[in-house]
Amino acid sequence: MNLVVLTGRLTRDPELKYGQSGKAYCRFSLAVDRPFQKGEADFINCVAFGKTAELIGEYLRKGKKTGVQGRLQMNKYEVEGEKRTTYDVIVDNIEFLEGRNSESSYDNSGSQGGYSNSNSNSYSKPAKPQSPSSSKPEAESFEDDDEFPF
Repeated sequence: MNLVVLTGRLTRDPELKYGQSGKAYCRFSLAVDRPFQKGEADFINCVAFGKTAELIGEYLRKGKKTGVQGRLQMNKYEVEGEKRTTYDVIVDNIEFLEGRNSESSYDNSGSQGGYSNSNSNSYSKPAKPQSPSSSKPEAESFEDDDEFPF
């Protein structure tokens, strides 16, 4: 199984281009925070095709928080006799985690938008997460995220 799920922020504006066949493709990079290592991130190269690529090129810009689901692909090539290897995430699904003009995770309507690059060309609009019920007491609250409950 080759499945990659990432949440991060775009490190630069996406590059939307069209191949010789006319099919759209888009290259972008995500900065993904490393867990338990504050201030450190991995920079993951991603490639999307078709309608997904067009949507990314139109709506996403540097700094926007985005969720990506796809698969890892290894590419080998040679430059001046030196063999090189790169890894890209081929995007199957994208989730826009911020509205166009907001710094928060939700736009003015309180909803998020996503697009799946499936054959059905379906658009999913997840519901806004509900706040925890006040009738259930919390077991224990931790002030510092770096501390483990065990």
